[in-house]
Amino acid sequence: MTKVFIRHKVENYGLWKQAFDDFLAQRKAAGELSYTLGHIPNEADDLCLTFEWDSVDNANAFFASDALKAAMREAGVTEPPLIIVYENTAEGQTYV
Repeated sequence: MTKVFIRHKVENYGLWKQAFDDFLAQRKAAGELSYTLGHIPNEADDLCLTFEWDSVDNANAFFASDALKAAMREAGVTEPPLIIVYENTAEGQTYV
């Protein structure tokens, strides 16, 4: 399974989230299967996202695209994001 981790800061979470939601069709067409969204504690505009993607190649192409870079600027991303594309090598363990 291909995973992607992103951390970036935004000017305004609400405006960014609307732009993120509006870009869903483009993300899905490029191979996104799912995502989770969170933020650094006490810093609602410092975001952490994890995605599942259909392939490493599709994820790398999407996250390097000019369309995404433009959309991120318009959404208020304030600094270059940390983007890590990786593959799971083993299943994790859930503890109860």
